[in-house]
Amino acid sequence: MYTLGVVTGVAPGDTKWVVLTVACCSIVTATMLVWGRSRRQEADVRRSELARPAPEELTNWATETTLVDAGEGHLPPFGEGMLRYSAAVMDLLDHAIEVARSRGSETEDLITAREDAKALNSLLTAMAAEPARLGKVAKVHTICSLWESNQDRVEQEASEVDPDFHRRWRARNIAVLRLRHGDRPRREEPALPYQV
Repeated sequence: MYTLGVVTGVAPGDTKWVVLTVACCSIVTATMLVWGRSRRQEADVRRSELARPAPEELTNWATETTLVDAGEGHLPPFGEGMLRYSAAVMDLLDHAIEVARSRGSETEDLITAREDAKALNSLLTAMAAEPARLGKVAKVHTICSLWESNQDRVEQEASEVDPDFHRRWRARNIAVLRLRHGDRPRREEPALPYQV
């Protein structure tokens, strides 16, 4: 408004007033931006808090010895899915390493990825012998999520070695790939204290 007044000749074109007006406008703009960002962050925090289960839903977990009824395995559904998925990845990588060696290609990354899958599979198999307590469920979820974050790159490398086998592997393991995060909990089942 002040600039419009200076242009039309209504307001004086003094440099001090121009600087003062620009400073005030920048302060008001910065305040509005900070206020808008803080409101968005508060809304995100509120949404994440509302996504957590109520304390009443978790009280029976604190008293029970087994938190997830997974039959003989004692792994939560996420862990069971990852156990099957890591076994399927080991099969894919074993074949990719064999083909890469026969062609004289580099296999170091594939061998490292296979060893990681084998270690995760062994860990999940060992954890299946114990009851699934809340701490164990969270631990399994964290370990499996970290391992899975690298699997797209590993699968891409394996598919470049033998695309036909990779296509057949995906078709053969379609159920394992789709259920690797476990079945979604039913409404009457207690939810985990973090989002899956």
